[in-house]
Amino acid sequence: MGNKSSCIKFAIVGHQDSWNNVMQFIKTMRHADDLSLDKVQQIFTYIPPRKLFDIEVYNKDLSAISGIYIETFIPPDELDLKYLRKNIHKVEKACEVCASLDIPVVSLGGFSSIVLETGGQLLSKISNTYFTTGNTLTAAFITKAIERACALWHQPLSKSRLLIIGSTGDIGSACAAYFEDKVQELLLCARQTGPLQKQSQHLTAKGISNTTSTSLKELVNKADIIISVASSIVEKENLKGINAHTIICDAGYPKNLQDTFLNNHKRIFYGGMGIVTNGFEFSNNLEQVFYKFPLRNVAHGCLLESVVLALENRECSFSYGKGNITVEAMNDILAMAYRHGIQTAPLFNKAMIDENAAEKI
Repeated sequence: MGNKSSCIKFAIVGHQDSWNNVMQFIKTMRHADDLSLDKVQQIFTYIPPRKLFDIEVYNKDLSAISGIYIETFIPPDELDLKYLRKNIHKVEKACEVCASLDIPVVSLGGFSSIVLETGGQLLSKISNTYFTTGNTLTAAFITKAIERACALWHQPLSKSRLLIIGSTGDIGSACAAYFEDKVQELLLCARQTGPLQKQSQHLTAKGISNTTSTSLKELVNKADIIISVASSIVEKENLKGINAHTIICDAGYPKNLQDTFLNNHKRIFYGGMGIVTNGFEFSNNLEQVFYKFPLRNVAHGCLLESVVLALENRECSFSYGKGNITVEAMNDILAMAYRHGIQTAPLFNKAMIDENAAEKI
């Protein structure tokens, strides 16, 4: 425990979503342009989790809070269930690094959150370090951005059919709970029939109109709004029936619907994103490697949740397990974020969405 650092208030545990990202940061940090992709792929998975850089986040009063980024070194092409045990081991080792530094609260971003979703509260704390999936803040950012997009494109929620791709997951079920009494009908899509039936029965008992299917193409042409939190179950032929007026929130990780499936769709934006209004910085000017968005100072909600908790001096596992997110908790974490100048991000995708021009489309 000799490596404790009392000035570090939060940490983010993450992974890369492409080999291109991996090559960029390895070459930048090692100053080695001669490393081939093949060589990197051979050694990457054997690198133990470690800190890559420091992060400074600026509060509303322009004071700074310090954190670190921990890379799990999970290969981008091994984010699949058949590698689950191996990847959970990697994430657990990353969590141990955070605990050894006595960091109060840690966000598990992207695939890393699987440890808390499957292990629940049992894996939510090591020593004095608490871990959170960040899914509550992500869900809150998604819902607020959907409301903003509907206002922009004049799509009344009360007259809309909302399709949630990945509806039985932690974030998907939270979005369903938020919108259940706000939309005309919920369209629910997930991989497994059992959880879908259970979700449908729960909603039907409350008088909520809903339709479920494990086949996306059966639902997609009925949707006025789509929230995709599980892009891994999307195939190109399933999206051919999307209506031109349909608003699409790409809330998965990676955000790939626009690049892979929907190049010409006019109403698509990245969901689950927040903006730090007073900014943040990475050490060693690593923004050029790790930052990929057209709008400055935005980040995934799952990563920002530990920042918000640190700013609030709340050392807890705010999000853990699966299906535990409530609308009340979403409102609570959003209010905490807004107190410190962390807000729902403006609408954007690969480029900024010009809201004046968008209104005319």
